[in-house]
Amino acid sequence: MCTFSMTIKNFLLCLCLTACNGNEEVYSTTLPEQETEAETSSGYPSLLNKTVPVPAEYLEEAASQGSVVQIDYDTRNYVDGNGEMRSNTAYVYLPYGYEESSDECYDVFYFVHGHGETAASFFQNENGMMRNLLDHLIANGDMSPIIVVSTSYVYGTPVDYYPDADPYCKALPQELVNDLIPLVESRYRTYTQQTDFEGLQASRNHRAIGGFSMGAVTTWYALECTLDYFKYFMPISSDGWSLGRFAGMDYPDETAAHLADIIRSSSSSGNDFYIWACSGTDDVAYDRIWIQVQAMAQITDVFDINHLTFHEQESARHVFGSLSEYFFNALPFMFPDCYDVNSQQFTNDNL
Repeated sequence: MCTFSMTIKNFLLCLCLTACNGNEEVYSTTLPEQETEAETSSGYPSLLNKTVPVPAEYLEEAASQGSVVQIDYDTRNYVDGNGEMRSNTAYVYLPYGYEESSDECYDVFYFVHGHGETAASFFQNENGMMRNLLDHLIANGDMSPIIVVSTSYVYGTPVDYYPDADPYCKALPQELVNDLIPLVESRYRTYTQQTDFEGLQASRNHRAIGGFSMGAVTTWYALECTLDYFKYFMPISSDGWSLGRFAGMDYPDETAAHLADIIRSSSSSGNDFYIWACSGTDDVAYDRIWIQVQAMAQITDVFDINHLTFHEQESARHVFGSLSEYFFNALPFMFPDCYDVNSQQFTNDNL
């Protein structure tokens, strides 16, 4: 939770961020692409976009490094809904300079891992690839400093067959809103002033969620079940399973209509959301998510280009190493660095 005894510079930075503001069978089908005008508030020329490769140095250790803190927290068994207490673990990335800054507010990104991984994987895999990327993006001014939280849907022993994790993925957004987000955003300096439901809804513009594979399934559930608590959604390489396993691929029109109805009836979010969906062209789940996204894009009153875009990484497969390019492209869009500290001027053309 952030206090508001700010310097003029930090007040302007927070104001700017308010204004500026993721053994399988392969299926293939083609739906018509959505074309729109090049000049849109999303900044993207069409529904389908190509990602830009990450500079090699961004994957190496940075001179200015953030820190990662482990959080063990109490939660409940939301799968069975029996109120049984249990514990879970999350990892929190704090950007370089967090400890020295006493009054700066931070946006928060919540990430959900894929099958066979844990909350620790996001910051450990590939020799700390994602941690290095975050350090460089922030140090080079590509994005504003943010807090990143890696969490897990795993209950005890992980399931062997990944679709069996579905009920746990569905339960995680509720756990985040009820238990983890209030803990994180009261302990650290965020835009959340009160951690009750009303307070979390009031600060949703400063919160994003994304996930890879089964973490993407979780992200689609977050759009369905906790839309009022997140503005940005980043599903990576999987469809939504709201209407059943692989329903986003098997029943794309029905899935799209279901999500559209939920968004239309949302009490507080209205049209203030953005889905940054993505996958690799050689990813086994590419067709699953792309089929669903194309169906969603046909519902233009809800999922126009200012609320939904798809980003494909050329030749990328369904592996953790592909995540760096998605984040390199997505995070500067979600959390732009609007304030040039050296010149003390706003640099975002959208302001």
